[in-house]
Amino acid sequence: MTGLAFCWPGKTSAAYARTGLDDYLARIEHYRKCRVVLSPEEPRGSKYSTEHRVEREGEGILKRIAGLEPAWVCALDPGGKPVNTRDFADLLKRQLYEDARTPVFVVGGPDGLSCAVVKRADRLLGLSHFTLPHDMARLVLAEQVYRALTIINGHPYDR
Repeated sequence: MTGLAFCWPGKTSAAYARTGLDDYLARIEHYRKCRVVLSPEEPRGSKYSTEHRVEREGEGILKRIAGLEPAWVCALDPGGKPVNTRDFADLLKRQLYEDARTPVFVVGGPDGLSCAVVKRADRLLGLSHFTLPHDMARLVLAEQVYRALTIINGHPYDR
């Protein structure tokens, strides 16, 4: 049975998001093995530019993804294609049952994803037209993965 993974830089700092993530990750475990793979979050400050931080975080994400190969990488990106919940469930079902690669969902840090991570992604997913804090994006993504798994397994959570 194929598991799945989430990858992002740094720990989730917002308490509400940590609580929600813990809840949804435990729920996901009822259907699939699941893990969160943390990459280093670059420190903020004037020492390095935003671009430098994003590139360094991207290097860390790519290193962690390499440890999960073969991986199907779905990265959240403002330029990604948004999908509705049912279409997302269909997409995840195809990855879980028709592809031998591990689904890895990637969320960037506060400044986004590096070009290298975007290029590596097999799918760019637009989560919302709203701008969300990255901790909240992590939580919403985990909830949607759980919701997709309930749809795949014929449970009524998707209403």
